[in-house]
Amino acid sequence: MQQLDSRIINVIKNRGFSKLSEVQKQAIPKILNGSNLLLIAPTGTGKTESAMIPVLNGMLNREGNGFKTLYITPLRALNRDILRRMEWWCQNLDLTIGVRHGDTKQAERRKQVLHPPDLLITTPETIQALFMGKRLREHLRSVRYVIVDEIHDIAGTKRGAQLVIALERLVRYAGDFQRIGLSATVGNPKEVACFLTGDRPCSIVEVPVAKFLDIRVELTGEKFDSQVQAVRRHTKKGPSTLIFVNTRSTAESLGHALLKDGDVDVHHGSLSREVRIEAEDRFKQGDIKTLICTSSMELGIDIGHVEHVIQFGSPREVSRLVQRIGRAGHQIGKISKGTIIASGFDDLCESLVIALRARQGTVEDVIPSYQAGDVIGNQVAAIAVEYGEISIDEVFEIISRSSVGVRDKETLESITRQLTEHYLIRIDGNRIITTGRARRYLSGNLSMIPDERKFPVYDIVTRRTVGTLDESFIVTSLHTGAVFIARGQLWRVLDLEEGKVTVEPARNAEGELPSWEGEQIPVPYEIAMEVGKLRRTRDFETYTSDKTSIKFAKGFLELIEKNHGVIPTDQIISLEYSEEGVVLNICSGHQTNEAIGRVLSILLSARFGTTIGLELDAYRILLRVPKEISVTDVREILTDLKPEHIQGILELAMKRTSLFKWKLVQI
Repeated sequence: MQQLDSRIINVIKNRGFSKLSEVQKQAIPKILNGSNLLLIAPTGTGKTESAMIPVLNGMLNREGNGFKTLYITPLRALNRDILRRMEWWCQNLDLTIGVRHGDTKQAERRKQVLHPPDLLITTPETIQALFMGKRLREHLRSVRYVIVDEIHDIAGTKRGAQLVIALERLVRYAGDFQRIGLSATVGNPKEVACFLTGDRPCSIVEVPVAKFLDIRVELTGEKFDSQVQAVRRHTKKGPSTLIFVNTRSTAESLGHALLKDGDVDVHHGSLSREVRIEAEDRFKQGDIKTLICTSSMELGIDIGHVEHVIQFGSPREVSRLVQRIGRAGHQIGKISKGTIIASGFDDLCESLVIALRARQGTVEDVIPSYQAGDVIGNQVAAIAVEYGEISIDEVFEIISRSSVGVRDKETLESITRQLTEHYLIRIDGNRIITTGRARRYLSGNLSMIPDERKFPVYDIVTRRTVGTLDESFIVTSLHTGAVFIARGQLWRVLDLEEGKVTVEPARNAEGELPSWEGEQIPVPYEIAMEVGKLRRTRDFETYTSDKTSIKFAKGFLELIEKNHGVIPTDQIISLEYSEEGVVLNICSGHQTNEAIGRVLSILLSARFGTTIGLELDAYRILLRVPKEISVTDVREILTDLKPEHIQGILELAMKRTSLFKWKLVQI
């Protein structure tokens, strides 16, 4: 193994590190030896330093200008955080550091072109922009290390697919650099390691999360007031508390309920950057003890010490719970303490299953976006702009070396033909040639994040923007005089003109919660099936020692059995008639239930010539049918349905849905 430079050892001692953490002991030697690495370890166990200590060591011994290391995070807020953490190390080692993303000022960008920092902290989208600048491209030749932080957050998205193709573009300038991925939660490490490195070898260091977690599930009543009181019992105990909720609507509702206590703020993605940073700083400085947040706080933004994490309602996924609870006790060797506030039978069972899986370290897989045609098309256009003209063979070599790229030239040629129809490239024999339109296209399409129009909410009293609302909510729910909740407060709409919502604080008015499109987290198939198994075995003692929860759950099942004669489980599907329609009770999770529900809706509509309404959750499907359609009719269609026909039925029917159009617009 290579030895650490004496300068690094001195800086480590000056930083106050008396010994390395378990994560650092395992990871540092592998990185020093030049291995690509996927490092999976709990939040607060020193992952960043595990990667950066050996990388800084390597940077000390490299001469010349240009970026030596790219540190990529999925959030600009994380960039700021990493900058704060790494500035001290770089200053003490005479290395330069910089941040570049969409908010970086023009003066700083010019400075980076003339004097590139040794360590550049950036985002996946800004990596795309670096290839478009002639001088910046030259600075990429010095890259020897690329670190992708919170890799689980982008690996399953088109952002991630675009990034790993960009890394193959980078190889043409820098040669084969060292790749390091960091994450707290990954269920399929080998696949994610392959996602990062392609066919290159990649070591995996995985430190079990389970031994750092102390998770409890607490049952409350189903009324919102009783849930708020349960939260209040914890927050009044005194320690700093993060409260995670699953939707921005719930964050606003809970924030409004707790606002009278003072000492609380709300943090989510539809609040302005200024307001979010203010909430983070207030929590970090101890001005407030409680911060209500959504997934905006899951990733490792430094907000100071968190003593306790409350998850308001089922977290829906194991990986989400592990990320969230991991924010508590955010120090090496500390136990992360968390409580799930569960209401009702489904919520309780789901929370118990997820909590046990988290303690066992059974996390969901992350599935990359393989061979996504729109990503590949975007990158072909980007490569054409980058080189002016380039052979199709070279483009194929770049894209196919990535883990997500095309595997045959025919597919690539089909994509390039479509790009010519949009005038984004020209083809001359075996060569792809850029067009003027391509550069304009790329300047507006650097990101794979779907565009969604948002309207700023402007407070006329303080003259500040307090957040944003989605267009769908404004069109369907808002009008002059309407009252809604944002940032835990009630607002009255004064005006809806000029692309913004002008408001004033509303007093003593009941508000409607803003509805943010597509934010509800789906429950995975495996979780729903285990909930079904728990219903069947009634083995609640394996999941909890809380006698109140056990008594409630068993009593609820006895009541179901008494009134309905059968309990839907992982092995039993039941059908029943209700005033709203026919209910199919099936423990299959949101996505499976949506597929089954849509197929049934399509077949019933075709047979009876009527439109069928559809509502569902992870454990039931409601088919809103007219009275002439009976439970027997639904059962007959379900039992006659052949599995091999389902995909074809869905493909035909989905083309006519608004969901398909919405997805198509995003490509």
